[in-house]
Parts: sequence; structure tokens; C-alpha cells
Amino acid sequence: MQKALVHFKGLYGDNPHSLLPNFIHFEALETRSKMYDWEIKEHLHTDLFQVFLIKSGEGLLVSEQKEWALTGPCIATIPAHSLHGFVFQPNINGEVLTFSDSFLEGLLKNSPKTLLEINHLRALSFDDDFETFERLMGFKNLLVKELYEDFVEKQVVLQSLFQLFFTHLYRFSLRLSSASTSSDNRTLRYFQLFQKSIRKSLQESKPIHEYAKELNITPVHLNRICQAIVQKSALQIVHEHLINEAKKYLLNTNYSISEVSYFLNFKDPAYFTRLFKKITGVSPSEFRKN
Repeated sequence: MQKALVHFKGLYGDNPHSLLPNFIHFEALETRSKMYDWEIKEHLHTDLFQVFLIKSGEGLLVSEQKEWALTGPCIATIPAHSLHGFVFQPNINGEVLTFSDSFLEGLLKNSPKTLLEINHLRALSFDDDFETFERLMGFKNLLVKELYEDFVEKQVVLQSLFQLFFTHLYRFSLRLSSASTSSDNRTLRYFQLFQKSIRKSLQESKPIHEYAKELNITPVHLNRICQAIVQKSALQIVHEHLINEAKKYLLNTNYSISEVSYFLNFKDPAYFTRLFKKITGVSPSEFRKN
């Protein structure tokens, strides 16, 4: 029997259901983790963004054979479509905020730099800046109060508090980053839309000029944008996304290499193997074996 790649439309372990565009959920970290003996196996959410706020205790964030230590105080961000799992110690003390990806995009549509910076799978330690962590927890406490109470202008206050939360998280993340991009907001927005289009067109064979056409720009302009943001061509970004998807299937299913290549719309498994080795340094079979 094949080991399937686990996708969830909703929360881990829940039955699939349609989510509202403004879906927001809050729970103590132990609520779900304890049910699974403190181990959440690798999975991904197709439409949800999650924030894990860990006050104290320890755990491990795992993704595609990479690991990040989680030691409170810290915050982990898990974007949609990110393969991830956890191993927590029973002494962990934290909380989880979950909301729809579309809610996040709408919330930060006028702050593309913030959206780009926080939309990564990462763990941020606040050992050297407990004051900022306390400020973020203060915003979280106000958010939870608004969620559970029936106040006037509830949605307005929730959006304002989320914007404050993510703006301060963005500032903290920038301080940890060695460099920040100087590209303008329009360039960042084009890049984000390009990334989103790649995710949506996973099962299609789409040349770069079609991605550019969707954005109403030329392929040359799209390549300049990609070079400015990540110093890569548009085609390199598409290929890397496909290879990252391939890794998930190689690690989490028993599909043959040919099946994985066809699933990702490579018509020639040999070309898929060459591209995989070019990007990762090893062949698909070596990657799966090791």
C-alpha cells in the first residue's frame, strides 16, 4: 500500500470541509498535540497559514529532512503548501493561530514587503528580545478576546490587531535578516502573484511567457523581477518549485520516479531526473535512498 502525501483542507486530523474566506481558529498547542502523543506527522495545508507561539518548553519543527529547534520563547510560521511536522516535549506551553491564506493576503495586500517576509516556514527565537515577544503576545491576547466576545466592529478590530501583530513580527524578522530587499512594492507584488500562479498551475505545462501574460508584463520584465528579488530567473523558480514538490512525493509516497515525473507533468522521466540532479546534486533515487 502506498504511503500517501497527507493534505488537509482543515486542521490536522480533522475531517475535510470547506473553509470560509475569513476562517480564523485559536487553540492551546497541547489540545491537538496531546491527542497524537506529542508527535504531528509531516503534512501540509492547502489553504491555511499557521502561527505557533511557544512560551516555554521545547519541540522540533521538521520539514523535508530539515529540523528547527523550538525553545520558548519562539514563534514558528507555517505558510500554506508547506510540508511540516512537529515533535513536542510534554512540557511545551504554547498556542496556535490558524487562518485562511486568503485572509492573510487580503489583510496585507497594502503591505507586500511584510507579506513576502513572513510567508516562509521558519522558527524565530526571542531569547534576546523578550520585550518584543511580550508585545506580540499582548496583541495575541487582544485577538483572542475579540474572537470569543461579541463586540461592536469586531472585524475591524481583528484586522487592525492582526496587522499590528504581523508588522511587529516583520520588524523583528528584518532585524534578524542580514539584508532586506530594496525593491518597490509593485515589484514585490508581481513576484508574489507569480509564485501564487506557479502553485496553482502545478498540473499544467505552462511556459514563462504565459505566466508573464497573466501579470500583463513581458517575459523580460518577469525575469528582471525574479533577478531583483531572489537573483534567479523565472524558469529557475518554476523548476525549483517543481523539484520541491517532487521531494515531498519521493519522501512520503511509494510512487515510482516515473510516476512522480508524470504527476508533475514532466513528459520525459529522463529529463526530470537530469533536472532533479542539477538542482539538488543527487538523482531522485539517491535522494529517496538517503
